[in-house]
Amino acid sequence: MMPLSSVPPGKYRIVEIAGGRNFLMRLSNMGVLKGDMITVIKPAPGPVIIAKGQTRIGIGPGMANRIYVVPQT
Repeated sequence: MMPLSSVPPGKYRIVEIAGGRNFLMRLSNMGVLKGDMITVIKPAPGPVIIAKGQTRIGIGPGMANRIYVVPQT
């Protein structure tokens, strides 16, 4: 399990989101939920760009530090 902010480009599954209700609601509004399969398009530094389905989402470094993922094979 690694923070989203420290992974290279590739396919991952979100296994944990460390944050309060407002943080979880903000991610939920962007369509990012625990258990989701995502593809990292552009890793840190700077915003992490992920793809979920046909949607691309930019996530700032602070938020990316609190989203934990595992590689998907």
